Amino acid sequence: MEKLLLAIGLCVSLGGCCSNEAPAEHLSPDKAWKYVSFDRNCGATTRDNFQLSILPASKPLPNEAGNTFIADDNHGATRFVAQAEWIASRKIKITYSTKARIFKKETKIGPIAITYVEEP
Repeated sequence: MEKLLLAIGLCVSLGGCCSNEAPAEHLSPDKAWKYVSFDRNCGATTRDNFQLSILPASKPLPNEAGNTFIADDNHGATRFVAQAEWIASRKIKITYSTKARIFKKETKIGPIAITYVEEP
């Protein structure tokens, strides 16, 4: 039993129990940057979520939570959580549901500015 608890504690502390699923990469118009949208699965208690990381185009997505935006479906309150799109080489627009639960909402990552639009 002690070994099981130690393994679970180690897994949780190192973030190894979670995985980024269905990543979709979207290059900036100048192809220097990308945003990656994905669902982060941390087991049976994870809600439907939308996460977004902004990275230089050459960098792989690390196995960690999004660095830009994180939201979930608020216990099923909405089917649409969020979507993102490039609107210029250094600007992204994220449209999200007013019913979504927002956990992270950055306005700038490196040289990339992020604007937000709420949608009912």
